[in-house]
Amino acid sequence: MEAPFGIQIIVYLFLAGVAAGSAWVATLLLAREQPNAFVTGKRALTLALGAIAIGIFFLIADLANPAAFFLVLTYANTHSPIAWGARIVTAFALICLFSWALFRNKGPGDVSVGEQAVLRLLQLLALGLAIYPGFVLLQGKAVALWNSWLIVPMVALSGLHAGFAATSFIKAGDVLPAGLKVAERVMLVALLFVTIAFLFGSGISLLGVLFLLIGVLLPLLFILKFPSAVMPASFSVLVGAVLLRAWLITDGQSLFF
Repeated sequence: MEAPFGIQIIVYLFLAGVAAGSAWVATLLLAREQPNAFVTGKRALTLALGAIAIGIFFLIADLANPAAFFLVLTYANTHSPIAWGARIVTAFALICLFSWALFRNKGPGDVSVGEQAVLRLLQLLALGLAIYPGFVLLQGKAVALWNSWLIVPMVALSGLHAGFAATSFIKAGDVLPAGLKVAERVMLVALLFVTIAFLFGSGISLLGVLFLLIGVLLPLLFILKFPSAVMPASFSVLVGAVLLRAWLITDGQSLFF
């Protein structure tokens, strides 16, 4: 029997997380008047748009009937995480594209009230994009690995953090707000406890342990002991995000398919 989710879904889940996190960074930086922060915000917005565009391609490619993605958008079941997920992905992509068009030729300090409202909407959709995949997996109650509510914060935190990390490769100087750096540490600590609890509840897995070591503990070590090693820390976060999704998809389905 063929497993319902393939490698395309692993790639999609990774890119969706990067898109959500980088969009969140973009909304914070585009509201600032500092030139380098604004430039980084526009780059982060472009990254988010590119990541979700490529991610949607992989998501649709995984479907036996690609047209089904667009049919799900009109699916009336308000209790279906998949239907809501398709709507969130579509809305995020459209608002991200709209935001990119709005800010493409703008400079710092030239953001209207209406444009700030668009950024707030993009923030909400980015959170939804980060959170909904966990609820989709949670519906697979027959799969033991997915039968824990901890999967929701674990996937969401990892995705947002991956987007933060990806942004560090394109930033124009040290422009990230102090609050965002604190939030990154809080997310890592929260992710550490959630992952350990999830591992104890679901059983020890090689990919799960690798995610814990590379995607959580190693970045924490860099942040606490080697704060200047931003690039290695960010790279380990991105590798960890891939490992987490590979763990959840491959190990979860291998139990039954």
